[in-house]
Amino acid sequence: MAYHQMWTMRVLVMAIVLIGVPWGAVCVPAGRGDAEAMQAIAKSIGWAVPSSDPCDGTWTGVSCNEIGRVTSIVVTHAGLHGVLNGSDVGKLTFLSDLDLSFNALIGHLPLLPTPHQHLRSIDLSSNSLTRIPDGFFAALPALEVIALDNNDMLVLWDQRDLVTCSALRSFSANNASVYDNFPNFFGDVALFPALERLSLARNRMSGAVGTGFGANSDIRYLDVGGQRNDRDKITGRLDLFIPGMVNLVEAHLDHSGFFGPLPDVTKLVNLRVFDASYNDLCGHPKFAPGTAVSLDGNPNVGFAC
Repeated sequence: MAYHQMWTMRVLVMAIVLIGVPWGAVCVPAGRGDAEAMQAIAKSIGWAVPSSDPCDGTWTGVSCNEIGRVTSIVVTHAGLHGVLNGSDVGKLTFLSDLDLSFNALIGHLPLLPTPHQHLRSIDLSSNSLTRIPDGFFAALPALEVIALDNNDMLVLWDQRDLVTCSALRSFSANNASVYDNFPNFFGDVALFPALERLSLARNRMSGAVGTGFGANSDIRYLDVGGQRNDRDKITGRLDLFIPGMVNLVEAHLDHSGFFGPLPDVTKLVNLRVFDASYNDLCGHPKFAPGTAVSLDGNPNVGFAC
């Protein structure tokens, strides 16, 4: 019997190699730990799953590797409701992508009990999450992309926590009720050498964007426009930081409190979109040909400062 089983396995392996089927396409049962964690997650957020094994090919949006470990969860617009437990997510130690956007998750973001070495992409946008717990980012040393748009968070993340994510490429928290001073630390290339996208529009932030923010960084997309703070807005002088953002492609700075001279960005050869409408800017526009520029609502543009 043992010889027959071994021969059968050899034939299966040879068939996979010959027909070019990748190992990941072979359904391998999930390990007990991953299976239990996934069942606990499903129960806590009202996820109706078809079986007890998340790697049997019947769990829509779940991918596993060749050894039966969960590597990706992408379940959006599914009506999920409840609290995502960090201890359960932390047991999925091979998980690299988590996307539960456009659901109805509530409570805090999931705080993992120990650092997770593989989780690189998290999208929890368009839920009803209310807080980023202390230590959330410290447990994600491999994090590259995170989206928290359209949630109900009222406080800003701790800088000491977030700077542990040195591989961060994209941070997006639009319309998330973030209420605090502008996080200038995102513009420090020594802290975030890979950051390409920073999107914090339509929050309640105030304070000044510092001189030299984003200097020589890889930031290509910057959106901080449309803050909803009734008393204060994001402010500062664009000419003191925009010209130094050498890789900038799009800048959305509208409906803010920026003042002073328009920046000379003729040397920003990659710049394609520049929206600084409804600020308090002055001076003459200096842009490279081909840049889409919006300066409406600045009554002193075109006049000397």
